[in-house]
Amino acid sequence: MCGVIGHPIGHSLSPVIHTAALEHDGRDAEYVAMDAVDLRAELERLRSLDAVGVNVTIPHKRTAWEVASRRSHEAESIGAANTLLFEAGESLAAHNTDPVGVIGGLRDLGVEPSGLPCLVVGAGGSGRAAVWALASAGASRVMVANRTAGRAEGVGGEIVEWEHLDDALGEAEVVVHATSVGLAGEETFLQVSVLSPMKCRAVLDLVYGRDETDLVRKVGRLGIPTADGLGALVHQAAAAYELFWDAPAPFEVMMRAAFRATGRRWH
Repeated sequence: MCGVIGHPIGHSLSPVIHTAALEHDGRDAEYVAMDAVDLRAELERLRSLDAVGVNVTIPHKRTAWEVASRRSHEAESIGAANTLLFEAGESLAAHNTDPVGVIGGLRDLGVEPSGLPCLVVGAGGSGRAAVWALASAGASRVMVANRTAGRAEGVGGEIVEWEHLDDALGEAEVVVHATSVGLAGEETFLQVSVLSPMKCRAVLDLVYGRDETDLVRKVGRLGIPTADGLGALVHQAAAAYELFWDAPAPFEVMMRAAFRATGRRWH
């Protein structure tokens, strides 16, 4: 058994993605969604069921990092974890596959961040992972903007004051949106009119849903390569699957399952 823990969790496509992979590989296992306020209590329950591991999403990524007995380099550096593996005794190993999702999502758009000025909007768990991923991939500059400036401290990167967000948008060649705005279909707060197709190479919105987000639609009209977080979700899910089962993930199977679940077609 494995699964994903969050609160709320009903929107998650992780069960669809992982179940498709489990069925394709013929594994006698199940992947379930668990809505839990108390992560520690849920982990104790799962250990009693001999679970292999779990993915962790909002709002538990920091707590997952705290409860771990040991942490991967990525998780330790980011200060958050999205994948936990149950080990012998009471040991828990923490990993963070979100950076794989960010870089994979950008590569799907034909962009490598190496040598490019980048902007991350949002300083939560996903934002922290994005900053680390871009810096590790060799970005020439990683700016980070968050409405509550104090939360951006310690994330890494160059903090941009919220009132200067438009200036940073105009300077960045790669933009990663990592707030929850758009999850419920809201209009984006980003002034996409300052983006130029002559300057900006890609905009990745880590939010995903049944339809493309408002940000993706508006950026797409400018002719700038853009995508919501569905592809990034699958990239990080495939990395987690490989941690759970110590075997290659059937990536295309997982990607097709994700797009099928949203009624969209994967190109």
